[in-house]
Amino acid sequence: MNRMTLWFTSDTHGYVFDTDFISREPSDIGLLGFRFPKDENTLVIDGGDTINGSPLISFCQSTGQHLPVADVMNQLGYDYVTLGNHDFNNGPDYLANYLNALNARCLCANVSDAQGRLNVLPWAVHTLGNGLRVGLVGLVTNWVNKWEKPEHLTGLTVSDPLPAARAAVEALQREGVDVMVGIYHGGLERDPDTGRLLSDTDENIACRLCEALPFDVLLTGHQHIAMVEKHWHGTHIVQTPQNAACAVQVVLDDAGAFHSKLVHARRGGAMMPVQASLRSGMEKWLDEPIGHLSRSIWPEDKLKMAMEGSPIANFFNAVQLWASGADVSCTALPNELRGFDKNVSVRDVVSSYIYTNTLVVLEVAGRVLKQALEQCATYFEVADDGRLSIARAFLEPKEAHFNYDYFSGIEYTFDLSRPIGQRVTRLTRKGKAVGEDDKLTLAMCDYRATGAGNFDMYRKCPRVREIPTEISELILKFILEKKNIEIPDARTFCVVGVDGKKG
Repeated sequence: MNRMTLWFTSDTHGYVFDTDFISREPSDIGLLGFRFPKDENTLVIDGGDTINGSPLISFCQSTGQHLPVADVMNQLGYDYVTLGNHDFNNGPDYLANYLNALNARCLCANVSDAQGRLNVLPWAVHTLGNGLRVGLVGLVTNWVNKWEKPEHLTGLTVSDPLPAARAAVEALQREGVDVMVGIYHGGLERDPDTGRLLSDTDENIACRLCEALPFDVLLTGHQHIAMVEKHWHGTHIVQTPQNAACAVQVVLDDAGAFHSKLVHARRGGAMMPVQASLRSGMEKWLDEPIGHLSRSIWPEDKLKMAMEGSPIANFFNAVQLWASGADVSCTALPNELRGFDKNVSVRDVVSSYIYTNTLVVLEVAGRVLKQALEQCATYFEVADDGRLSIARAFLEPKEAHFNYDYFSGIEYTFDLSRPIGQRVTRLTRKGKAVGEDDKLTLAMCDYRATGAGNFDMYRKCPRVREIPTEISELILKFILEKKNIEIPDARTFCVVGVDGKKG
């Protein structure tokens, strides 16, 4: 068997430079921290979620600067990419600009563009220098359809990845290939070591792909799990963590066996002059002072914030109420965030509200609001000895603290001694009980309004209004307009523990 090397990245989210944007100090992160030694038997591949999700993207969009992601990927010698769900966040024209700037070919068998803007192929055959014929298929989770704004999918079709993959594999088999490689922007629905079910939806179907199709290697993403040397149904499976912290090297040895390992990014990657200038301009933009808070607000332990409330979440909700005029607001915090210094900078904002979400106002009945709170209450797990912890579903297979919502405009109590689904024991607004049929307007991000994060109760609620400005921009506008902002006490509700005492 001829040797082959694959280098794989995924979910890099626009992290090009050696910065996490939270600190001014260099970090072991960013595409420029990789070097992929290439020869005629090596392929460099990316698994999507490439052009959204970092303050660099916000800087380039705000200032009209050229986004350097494609340029850096060209420098590193990428051969193939697929699409991730976040690559659709700014619409097809923005995505097309990225793809057109790439030297790499984009493979995504379950995405088609009726208007011909996206240069996307379903599959490819790559013949290496040693004569090995490698078949490659790209795929993205079809939950893009659940999460994305309809206008961002105009003319695009994102279909079920399994039938699309099957058709692509059949085509590759007719072509005759020696090795079959899947590039899937989606994750695993089962633990590859134990077989334990991790997800019972079709958001992540890597295991089903391996069971149904003869992939030799499946390069996965979306879940942000560092994963090498895993196998399912005879397929070698790998995945990278997010933000270009690690790449994966997969090697096919002379005996026909695959081996994989993580390779960490290194700080101090060499930059071209234009990239150094962009980095300098971005850092200056990030540190621009824009307003003042009465006190600094920094993130705390995640369980503590969920139990007692977070001043950062309160601040986000205050902005959403100000921008929307809604009765109630809910927001979530990302897995990692910077927080806000007393003297607020742009860095504080774009490193704390990191998403490209916009604002939606729904009309919700009291019963819907209570259902949403019950879903939030599943965040907590109670041990036999009464100790509280974060439920496994929010930690595996992917950390999802962003699916726990904080509310402003209502008061509520969770009694965690009660069964899941019966934990909300108080729901009031301005001291008055909220009835099941009472109607309220509720502001939230467009992601949550789709029902994402197991909030299906929102999907059929009437949309009162939509505010197309990104929430991070609304936060900047709020600070610039108010200048001096009072930060009140964080506690907005209490969690009642198993002993009946306030948590």
